[in-house]
Amino acid sequence: MNGRFGVRAGLVAVVAVTLAGLVTGCGGGGEASGPTTIRFVWWGNEDRAKATKSAVEAFMKDNPGITVQTEYAAYDAYFQKLSTQVAGGASPDLIQLDRATLGEYQHRHVLEDLSPYVGKAIDVTGIAPALLAGGKVEGRQYAVPGGQTTQMLAYDPEIFAKAGVEPPSGPGKTWTWAQFGESLRKVAATGVAGTTDFGWAIDWFEVWLHQHGKQLYADDGKLGFTAADLTQFWTLTGGLRADKAVTAPEVTTKMDGSMPNSGLVTKRAGSEINYDSSLSAYLSSYGPGIKAAPLPADGPASGMAAMPPVTFAVAQRSAHKEAAAKLLSYLVNNQQAGKLLGVARGLPPNTAIREQVCGAAQAATKAVCDYEKSVADRIGPATGLWPTGSAAVKRDFQRVYDDVIFGRTSVADGAARVVQTAQQSLGS
Repeated sequence: MNGRFGVRAGLVAVVAVTLAGLVTGCGGGGEASGPTTIRFVWWGNEDRAKATKSAVEAFMKDNPGITVQTEYAAYDAYFQKLSTQVAGGASPDLIQLDRATLGEYQHRHVLEDLSPYVGKAIDVTGIAPALLAGGKVEGRQYAVPGGQTTQMLAYDPEIFAKAGVEPPSGPGKTWTWAQFGESLRKVAATGVAGTTDFGWAIDWFEVWLHQHGKQLYADDGKLGFTAADLTQFWTLTGGLRADKAVTAPEVTTKMDGSMPNSGLVTKRAGSEINYDSSLSAYLSSYGPGIKAAPLPADGPASGMAAMPPVTFAVAQRSAHKEAAAKLLSYLVNNQQAGKLLGVARGLPPNTAIREQVCGAAQAATKAVCDYEKSVADRIGPATGLWPTGSAAVKRDFQRVYDDVIFGRTSVADGAARVVQTAQQSLGS
């Protein structure tokens, strides 16, 4: 989703080493009088950047005493730079995080506890409690959701129609894993892989686990799955890969959530699993014909969930916390900001703003709104924050899958390795 998946080798090491060197509680705490300049940083594609900059411009117009400097980058580059800035005492004031990094940064005392700001500088009354919980750590509000997203299969309807396949669409419409696999094989017979190999991302394994009554992480932060679970999942993707129904290893290994490396956007696959907060990016990068379908499931549990694609947090060392909190609240609650941001980070987190945006939606915005409406009966509550150490687990998951798809290790041995390294990363 706008490059949010990529946690390649080196990134987690940078985060862990540089954040470990922080001195807790240092930095400015008071608000300076007079004109204030704050920095706001995020990751994402050009569409998100354009929308976000427009919203920031509107904020500065409404708040002439506050100047906002903005920066953005692709996911990996963003966190490499952010961790270095934080360690050097030059942290941005408002930071964008996700499930794999929020707990990590809070654990290292990088983030301000926003609980005292809630109800004052930050209004959260329009955000559903289950979604708002995505920014809580140990019962304290350290971040606020920047949107709502759920899982989807983005696909080219022309490619699927050529193969005689019509993915389910609309309320109550579903397909099983067997039907999904057969559909992908039919698409592959036309000369393009049915979908990008989805075994690379731990996010899609999490969906599969929830469908089977299991979870990625237990409530106590320990690992919630076994090597046998992962072996079963990777055996599923392996069977599809053997039939050329999913992308070849040389395509899959490049996957990092960005559009330039997408198997679908590069036309090496007819579809791709992602979060619907990336649907607008697919529409602009691939073409206006892209549609979204629900993920397959063999039972009533879809594994799909409503969750924040990103959260906004204020740095503990910020000298302008009130101004940063004011910008945060503006981005999630202001009508003009909602209009400008659209679905750049999924549906607006504020339900009233969401209704306004979807009520006037066109093009990409309408596609996201329509999709979430069509799968509303299949979406469960947010699955909760990932524990400290999950960023390393996410990286190792993808790295080991590379070894599996290139034949350097077996599925069983690879799954066992993921579990072993995950337990070490989680301290369990």
